[in-house]
Amino acid sequence: MTERLATLLRTAADELDVPTPPAAAVVTRGHRLRRRRQLRTGIAVVAIVAVASVGAGYAVGRVGSDDGAVEPAGPATGRGAVFTLGTTVFYDGGTEHVTIDDKAIKSTYYTSAGLLVRHGENNYSDGGGPQRFSLVTEDGTVQHVSVVTEEVVPGIDPGQPYLAYAEVVKGEVQVVLHDVSADEEVARVSVPDAESWGGWSAPPVALSGDIVYVGTDDVVRTVNWRTGEVGTTDRLAPGFVSVQGGRTVGRDGKQSTVVDVATGEVLLSVPSGRFGYLTLSPDGRFATISAGAGGESVDVYDVDAGTHVTLEGASWDYGWSPDGNLFKVADRHVFTCSTDTGECAVGEMTIPRSGGGVAPDDLRYGNQTYES
Repeated sequence: MTERLATLLRTAADELDVPTPPAAAVVTRGHRLRRRRQLRTGIAVVAIVAVASVGAGYAVGRVGSDDGAVEPAGPATGRGAVFTLGTTVFYDGGTEHVTIDDKAIKSTYYTSAGLLVRHGENNYSDGGGPQRFSLVTEDGTVQHVSVVTEEVVPGIDPGQPYLAYAEVVKGEVQVVLHDVSADEEVARVSVPDAESWGGWSAPPVALSGDIVYVGTDDVVRTVNWRTGEVGTTDRLAPGFVSVQGGRTVGRDGKQSTVVDVATGEVLLSVPSGRFGYLTLSPDGRFATISAGAGGESVDVYDVDAGTHVTLEGASWDYGWSPDGNLFKVADRHVFTCSTDTGECAVGEMTIPRSGGGVAPDDLRYGNQTYES
């Protein structure tokens, strides 16, 4: 009787239409609640949410063999997987590395000037004190960037050399653009009607082209940092904002969508399923979503073509290399997977251990956003 009841319960659960939680709302709500708990208890509670995003110092462009199969990346390609272990940045598929002079790395971002590294006293995405920045250039040089933020979500466009972020000055939100190559501020625009947002010290932002998207509670605001024009858009949900290559993800009923933020056009629509939601590659050309009966695989869509390939493993197992392929680090090796064929190849390089072992949150993929 017990076995039959369990079977009936499983069957009923499988038939339930459980909507996929919107990523932006989850991050914003979770951060606000976490912030309130901090204020009441003084204890920092960090919940890591990985949102696929963008990463590091090489122009984004696909490479591979003539038959579409990817080959293990190495020094000859000048491209490949980018990830961090502790305070070490690995690039060119793990064959090259540099060390950041700080206590911990929080996250990294792909820019046209190099890999921008966010680091500080700990690897918390926020609530962990000052956030410092360094730029790793293509030849492995580490350059200090003078920006220091605290508890804010920055925005990066991998095709540009800029760091965008918001700060509150005398009660007014200001959007700042900083050229990380020249290490100088290039624009500062006031957003006087931005009044409330999640538990961050200033609203989270996303950068795409000339537009900075500001994630406030009532509506997403747009700032043209070149002209100073401030507006609003309903093509992104209020709260945490994410834009890659001028595109964002959304939901329409039981469908997960990729939307052009400039025109509102739906470029891709796929069933949400019971697990996960769409996330975009750094340049917005590809989208991934968990697949399989138990979310044990990931579908990788070409947004413009609508075609897809399927890879084994959960979507959070993978990161994006600067040259537009997926990769993962497993068994101390880098596995690089083609977005054209779904074929994966293992690199010969054995990744050194970090302090005798790697903590679950010590391995971080390039341009992956880790915000709580």
